[in-house]
Amino acid sequence: MKHLFTLIIVALSLNAFPQKEKVFFEDAILRHLKTFNIQCDLALKNNNHDNVDTIFNAFKDNYLKGTIVSDLQFKRISGGYLQTDKIDVPILLITKQSCFITHREEIKAINEMANKYKGKLKTIVLFWDRRGSAKKASKGYNRNVDVVYVNERDNKLNLTLSSLKNAFGTPASFYITENKELTNIDRKFYLKNIKRDTKKAFYEGLYSDITQLLLENEMHRTEREQVFRGQ
Repeated sequence: MKHLFTLIIVALSLNAFPQKEKVFFEDAILRHLKTFNIQCDLALKNNNHDNVDTIFNAFKDNYLKGTIVSDLQFKRISGGYLQTDKIDVPILLITKQSCFITHREEIKAINEMANKYKGKLKTIVLFWDRRGSAKKASKGYNRNVDVVYVNERDNKLNLTLSSLKNAFGTPASFYITENKELTNIDRKFYLKNIKRDTKKAFYEGLYSDITQLLLENEMHRTEREQVFRGQ
């Protein structure tokens, strides 16, 4: 009888706090990417390059934010696999290609960030390449950064990975809450040079986006706890 009463309370709580429909990231990409690409191509054709960022931001805000990122499975440079569904903290996923030269200052910034948020944020650097090339390009990252790779030629781990690469290219970064909701995408995640102004902007942008991710993650956690408690 006690268990039945508990189930009733939980059911009433769920009705009191309507659950928004879950939309998966790969489904949103499949549904809206074609229109996004057409709009970008048209802007470029008309030499309206500045409008591409506006189109992307609208695409991201209207269709991608809040979508659920399905389990991603990566091969670790050090061996073994990494699965995002087994991670119980927010995730910063940074995608790169080995042929893209990364400034040491950028690696230093990522290391410092990973150290600062150790235990609160999982930092993953993903190289789209073969293991040998990815391993060579990954030198410099510290132990708090999980370095993984995906060889597109034999990618059979998850279709969502293909969506990440084909839709946004590299470098790019994806901010994901602990319950796997996407909060932001940065298509220009790299340090162009080591000039003081661009270096400052990179650091500020990185920490601002992480702060927002952790804030939204805490809000989602509080909402879930309120639903469970029936408040």
